[in-house]
Amino acid sequence: MLKISNETKVGVLTALGIVLLVMGFNILKGRSLFPSKKTIYAVYTQVNGLAPSNAVLVNGLVVGNVQSLEIMDHRAGRILVTLSLSKNIEIPKNSVARISSDLLGTKKVEIDFGNTDEFLKNKDTIYAAVDGSITDVLKEQLNPLVKKLEGTLSTVDSLLLTINSIFDTTTKAHLRHAIAGLDGTLANLTRVTNSVNGLLAENGKLTGTFNNLESVTGNLKNNNEKISNILGNFDKASGALAHGKLDSTLLKFNKTVTSLDDIVRKINSREGSLGLLINDKKVYNNLQNTTGSLNKLLEDLRYNPWRYVHLSVFGKKNKVVPIPSDTAQLQ
Repeated sequence: MLKISNETKVGVLTALGIVLLVMGFNILKGRSLFPSKKTIYAVYTQVNGLAPSNAVLVNGLVVGNVQSLEIMDHRAGRILVTLSLSKNIEIPKNSVARISSDLLGTKKVEIDFGNTDEFLKNKDTIYAAVDGSITDVLKEQLNPLVKKLEGTLSTVDSLLLTINSIFDTTTKAHLRHAIAGLDGTLANLTRVTNSVNGLLAENGKLTGTFNNLESVTGNLKNNNEKISNILGNFDKASGALAHGKLDSTLLKFNKTVTSLDDIVRKINSREGSLGLLINDKKVYNNLQNTTGSLNKLLEDLRYNPWRYVHLSVFGKKNKVVPIPSDTAQLQ
């Protein structure tokens, strides 16, 4: 039987330990022990704590891991992330590699498939995107609440300032005076209550008042029949006026007013002698002159009748007597 020396055993164990150490180191570095089927790249401006060996998922299925992260410029404005895919899957070119995290904060890369028929090849670059962290989500949810709280605190502060300005020294003094006046009002109310109690205690006056009221209502009750007769007579009289000749009288009056309105209209429109006399100044002047001439003729007839009736027997010539109107004009 072959005898293995102790030195050989130590050498084999040492080599085996080194192999296991290298394999563990590669696993911790995110390097697969088996060759990957595809490698793709993604360029991010922010990786949110993504590290090598973080999982790469498609529809919740782990299809690879993050192999490495490299800075592409001195300001770390662009970070190249190498994704090693262990499963043979076709990824559309317009897909997006999105960095996200779960509730425990573990980072991962989720690939959201696009809808194109062209697929990424080995060592192609995929579109990159970063989801907000839980802190960002909380900030986004808390920002409206913080704004409302700030508005509420501002309103409370304004209210406190207003109350402080109202309850100054002068207002406090006025409030004390108002309370003192309230005490006086309560005292007056007490006196009024005592007066009412005294009035109620004097049963004689109150009883007399109710007796008088009862007498008045009794008289009304006793004369109820007379009141009903009076109201019935009044109803009959109003019915007679309503069903009698009042309508015909009003109709005749209306016709009379209409006729009078026609007469006034004709007078104003210079129709007829009266309209001309009232509206035409020439007719009025001619009528005035005619009246004056007629008056003179009558005066001359009275003072000199012989001019119109010759009754002289002896042939005596009568003397003409001037009429008064002519004498008044000469003067």
